[in-house]
Parts: sequence; structure tokens; C-alpha cells
Amino acid sequence: MRVDEPRIQVSRENVDNDGRKELSKGHVKPPLYTTLLHSSLSHSPSHNYGEVSHLTTYENFLQDSEHYSTIPVTDTFTTDTITPIHMFAALEDEAVYMLESGDRQSEWSNYSFIGLDPIYSIYQDNSGFVVETIESGGTKTYSSLEKAYEGLLADLQVKIPDVPLPFKGGFVGYVAYDAISDFEPVPPVANEESNYRFVFCRTIIAHDHRTEDTTILSFARGENPQVSYNESKRRISDVKQAIIKGSAFPDFLIDGSIQPGHVELESNYSKEKYLNDVRAIQEYIKAGDIFQAVLSQRFEAKTTRTGFELYRVLRKVNPSPYMFYLNFRNIEVIGSSPERLLRVEKGQLEMHPIAGTRKRGETKEEDDALADELLADEKEQAEHRMLVDLARNDVGRVAGYGTVKVHDYMTIGRFAKVMHIISKVTGEIKEDVSSIDALMAAFPAGTLSGAPKVRAMQILRELEPTSRHIYGGGIVYLGLDGDLDSCIAIRTMTKVKDQVYIQAGAGVVADSDPEGEFEETVNKASALKYALAVAEQAFETRREGVETE
Repeated sequence: MRVDEPRIQVSRENVDNDGRKELSKGHVKPPLYTTLLHSSLSHSPSHNYGEVSHLTTYENFLQDSEHYSTIPVTDTFTTDTITPIHMFAALEDEAVYMLESGDRQSEWSNYSFIGLDPIYSIYQDNSGFVVETIESGGTKTYSSLEKAYEGLLADLQVKIPDVPLPFKGGFVGYVAYDAISDFEPVPPVANEESNYRFVFCRTIIAHDHRTEDTTILSFARGENPQVSYNESKRRISDVKQAIIKGSAFPDFLIDGSIQPGHVELESNYSKEKYLNDVRAIQEYIKAGDIFQAVLSQRFEAKTTRTGFELYRVLRKVNPSPYMFYLNFRNIEVIGSSPERLLRVEKGQLEMHPIAGTRKRGETKEEDDALADELLADEKEQAEHRMLVDLARNDVGRVAGYGTVKVHDYMTIGRFAKVMHIISKVTGEIKEDVSSIDALMAAFPAGTLSGAPKVRAMQILRELEPTSRHIYGGGIVYLGLDGDLDSCIAIRTMTKVKDQVYIQAGAGVVADSDPEGEFEETVNKASALKYALAVAEQAFETRREGVETE
């Protein structure tokens, strides 16, 4: 798959002493409070709220209630001066995810999606895959993610919203890299956080950047259609009012006046050990165990910024095809991934293997020269060909015979700090294969593990000093119609309390230069380090300016 201030009234039942809503057993928690920033002016902006509004009628709702238990009520209206960032901040007490795209070739780049008011959570614990009803704390346990997903859909009996949006509701979350031990012979590791976590939100905001229209989807459920419909209408009205009455808040600036603050990153590797582990992988390659393995190092730092502040900066300094902010109970996930893991849409499979990296040039001439150098590099070519073949094999495991194809072979993709060689692999899914089956067949991406995959992952588990958890896994949405989209969890930060974790890897092959592979991990982490440094300085500078006025 592919990335401002008033709060709506919430039930004050189960509220902890700093004002945050507490969710039973929690597994999902609304975002932490943030100091919200939009403009250095102290007065409110003039929000334009369009007169044209298209609300689902009760007559249509009543007809749908004869066939479905969960029915979407939608309203579309114009919001030409209110950004999705304003919307998320105005509703931050209950917003749990934001999905965006910086890929102008993708339909997703036209939209920002915000998930509010999570009502179901799917996660894994020692008993299996748990579906939790957040409000009541009730749970059901299943033997697999697919059975949990199918079981909840069967209980919901949801009507898919009739709106022209690429995302119409569903389950949003992650599958951690370490989940691989569930279905491949790779030694398991213990993580404090679950290797799977998804939420289903009652309410979704979709903002169309082309038309400046905003659609609110509210899923209604209940035995009395009139009561359910009226509750969703009130819910939509509350969200609209929170959006249009947002107060101004100071923005951060990214210009010459802001110098990135000093951020001390601590690695889980010494440079000497990383170089030695590169050489150890090369010995495995010489022995014929593998052809390649992706060795990563993890950096960590303390931060005074919220996860949402970090996301606001990252989406500006490193726009990417997949941009996302997830705020779950004990962990926030902030990312701008360039690489699709797998998409399943109307029976079509698609992967985008990325391999081969150079830093961006300071000038167009230097940038073009670096791109030419990258495409001419025999080592990078060989690595990319190998990973395209691996992607073809992954797609081929679940695709119909003769349908696997490679498109746009070895093209250059340019991102904020680095460029990569990219290809596209497609296929047609077999009739007896589900989208989750396909995801697990492709998981994790060969570009984050190696080839052959299983042996490479066994070696990485032996060498890397800490578990990866989310890094190298997938950020995933599971649609109500069985489709899914996902991206690889790279160029991604995870935030736990005041600690931020950044991880980056390099593909090691027989003729790799250990120093070069070490530098590649540093280059890949640079956009995230820069975003962290800018956030530390920019938000602090703006706050100081506001406080002294």
C-alpha cells in the first residue's frame, strides 16, 4: 500500500487526569495533546464553509438498512481555506491516523484521509488475533489475521460507501517485520508492541485537494434506523463545526531563518561492528548460502516534539508516494515511504521493487550525473535485477499463470535526499487467493530482507543487535471490499514516549564495499534526521516568538 484548535465534545467517561480519553484495554489511544501551529498571527483565519452540502438522505439510509447492519452516512461540502493539517489538529483528541501521498502520478495524491473515533481494534497477543470492541472492551479471538478481518466484516455487514474515493473506510495499521516468524522458519523475537495492529474508525474525513471539497463518512450501526441515522448526522455536524471553527495557531517555518537543531543520534551499531557484519554476510555469500542481505542499523534520539509535529515537518521536507501518521496507544508511527509493498485492486497485483541508491545532487547537472552513474553501476544493476526477480517470484506465488509482467524497468525515482532505481511488477490474483494471502506471500519485501529471503532473514536475525519491529514491515490498509494497499515501513520513525527510532539498511552483495554500505544507511536516514532536527528548532522558535509577544 502507499503521505486548528477547537475540539469536538467527547464523552467524559473514562477520562484520565490530563484530559485524554482512555480506551478500555487501550490498544489504541488518541493522539497526545500538541501545541498547534498555523500562523504567527494571534487572531483566527477566516474559514470559508461552502453552502453546497450533499448529505445522505434518510430515505436512502432506510433502504440500505434492510440489507446491511452498518451503513455509511456521508456529507460533502467545500472547505477552501482549511487544510487537512487544520482538520487533524482540530480533532486531535480522537484522530488516530492520517494518510497522504506526494506522488503526483497517483490518485491518492489528490486526497488526505483522517481516521477518527476508532471503534474496533485488531491486534495479536499470545492467544491469537484479537478483535476488540473498544467502547465495551469485549473481545473475540481468531487464529489468523485473515480470519479476524473476515469475522469482523461478517459482524459489521457494512455497506461500502458510494463515494468516488480511493479509500472508503476499512482497517488501517501495520504488520511488523518481526511477524515473519509466524509463517517462515525465522527465530521469533519478543517485542513490547504487537506485531500486528489495525483500527476501524467510525468516522473518516477525506479532503480532495483538487476540488477543495471535504467528505465526512460516518458509519451508523444500531437496531433503530432513525436513531442511528440521527446519531450519524449529529456526529457529522460536530465534526464540521470543529473543522470550521478552528482557531489560528502559529506555524513552523522552513527557511533560512531556521537552522536544524542539533540532534544526537545513537546507533545500535558501532561503525566497526557494522563493517564486520557486512564482511560476515559476504562470507555467507561466498559459501553459497545467499546472494544478498539487507543489513540495517537503528538510530535513536530523544525529542520534545509530538509525533504529529514530526509528521508535519517530514511531509514537507521529504514528500513521498506514501505518507502516514498513525497514533496508537503506546506507539506513534511517522513515515514517508517511497516504496509500495503490495497493492491488490480489483484482482490486480502490483509491487514496486526499489534497489540502488545515490544521494541527490546540489545542482541539476550534478543530479543528472549521479543518476547516470547509478544506472551505469554494474553492482547496482545486478542487485536491482535480483530484487526484480524476487518480486516476480513473490507475485507469481499468488498470480495466475502467465500474468506476471515487469513494467517501467530500471527507471530513476527522485526523492528529497536520495534517488533510487525503480521497477514495477504486476500480475492477476488467483481466484482462490485473498488479498491478505497475497500480502503474506510478498512479505517482507525482498528489498528489505535479501535473497533467498528466508535464509537471508535468518542471517540478519543472527547479526542485527536489536529486533526491527515495524522497520521493513508494512503500513497497510485493508478495504471493506477486500482490496488492500501497503507500503514498506522505510523512511519511517517510531515514537515511544519521548524516544524516536529511525532505521535504515543497505543491500550487501559479494562485491560490496563495507564503507559504502555503511554510508548508504546514513544517507537513507538523513531525511528523517533532518526532519527531526528541523522540528526541534522550528517549533521551539515559533513558540518562543508567540510567548514573548
